[in-house]
Amino acid sequence: MKNFGRNIFFFFIISFYLPSAVFSADVDFQLYPTEFSLGENAKLEIKAHGDKPFRTLQTNFKKNGVRVRFSGSGTETQIINFKVSKAQILNFYVDTESEGTFHLPEISVEYDNKVYTAPPIQFKVSKKSRHSQNQFFNPFTIENFDSGSEESPEVVFHTNKSVFYKGEPIVGYFVLYYSQYRQPFLERDPNQSISFPYFLSETLRQVSVQIEPEVQRKSELKKTLVYDKEIYGLTPIKSGRFQIGKTKFISGDSLQFNSLQETVATTPATVTVLDLPTNKPKAFTGAIGNFKLSLTNFPKEIHQGETVYFEIIIEGDGGYEGISPLPPSSKIKLISQNRNKTFRKLDSGEYGFYSVVRFQYGYQVSSLDNIQLEPYTFSFFSLKENQYKTISVSFPEVLVSEKERRNEKLTQPNQGSPVLPSFFVLVFLAIFGILSYVGLIRYQFHKQLQEFTELVQSFGKKRNSFLADYLERLGIPKDDTEFLVNLTEERDHETLKHKFQSLNRKEKSKLIKLTKQLKQKD
Repeated sequence: MKNFGRNIFFFFIISFYLPSAVFSADVDFQLYPTEFSLGENAKLEIKAHGDKPFRTLQTNFKKNGVRVRFSGSGTETQIINFKVSKAQILNFYVDTESEGTFHLPEISVEYDNKVYTAPPIQFKVSKKSRHSQNQFFNPFTIENFDSGSEESPEVVFHTNKSVFYKGEPIVGYFVLYYSQYRQPFLERDPNQSISFPYFLSETLRQVSVQIEPEVQRKSELKKTLVYDKEIYGLTPIKSGRFQIGKTKFISGDSLQFNSLQETVATTPATVTVLDLPTNKPKAFTGAIGNFKLSLTNFPKEIHQGETVYFEIIIEGDGGYEGISPLPPSSKIKLISQNRNKTFRKLDSGEYGFYSVVRFQYGYQVSSLDNIQLEPYTFSFFSLKENQYKTISVSFPEVLVSEKERRNEKLTQPNQGSPVLPSFFVLVFLAIFGILSYVGLIRYQFHKQLQEFTELVQSFGKKRNSFLADYLERLGIPKDDTEFLVNLTEERDHETLKHKFQSLNRKEKSKLIKLTKQLKQKD
């Protein structure tokens, strides 16, 4: 515990606590806090290590004056000392109707068809408060519960790297350092924005950070609390020396009666952003990391007049911000692209970003000559080797044959009397017509949903007022701008699909019209 910067562990977890715990081989029972006031409650967290079936056998019950209520479940993936483990969590609230010392009742859960029962963890419930909230005057001496010096909390913004290249993504987070709080309270001041000059920022979901619970800070032993509600992925767009993470927080002691909350200005992190070396390859577009290149769905034979479709996949350690498709050409056309970036354990054993980018292309065949496309090349700056690298994938030769001749001869009907179609043929035609209509409706829905999703992706990271300003500059009316801003507030695929389904016919027509209008402007 020499300083805050050593021994950092990144977690993909739902929350971070310092509980009282009882451990078993497969299932842990954790109760916190073990001392609280009457009218409050403690939290029981039951954690199963692994991904086998896990469920509670009891949801709400009361025994020996202790009430236990089920509050929900979750999962977590932990990365500690570069070792990955998965766990499932069941959460319960525990409270009592009187003060005193109690034991946790026997609550049972089932994991992998085995039953586990909570041990009798002891906890203490004290009076509601030493001061009544409705007491206007107290003639007796008020006892001072504070001991030692007054609390001087400090909130500091940290990054996992202090020196890095322009375009290289990093992780940033806030830490509260304190000494007197029994249960610290920390929230960001909603009236203050965060300063990330010359950085693109995004909030990482289901990611949390853990550091040592106590560290030496300015020659004093301080306790720590990570503000894991907002962990940021940051990408610099300019070289230089910057201070990032400047904002204000509100802190206090949630267990101390009449504790005054105070506003704390953060200590920003000082970082140095370096320019990449100057000897950039011609195909370099800004990608930084360690990537690999692959080719899929490439045909071996095709007919004249048809289109060759193929997909290029670029994936590896690093962000996708600098990965670009081929420049436009008369023959090879970009049909679609898909980008995905996650924060996870990398092959090297460290934590970081992993990106997968898919480009789908089309090549129109006009002649009978066999096709041999030039190799697909991709350049990036390798952080592992600290130099530029260019990788390529070769296309196999495609055999081109003549157009398929369709049989245009029509079978002649018999010269006899006309034969009426049978009953089964009519039924078959009716069913075929209904299925065709349903299929057409579903095709139109998925096509419109795809166009809407591509439109949202084209907005990039623009949101709220930034997106509204962007749309107004394109000449979109104010009512239509507000409609699009509200509709695209949450941008994950399932949310967009649900919102699109909830639109009425008039709103869908309006959205389709705006989508076409913005495509023309692009």
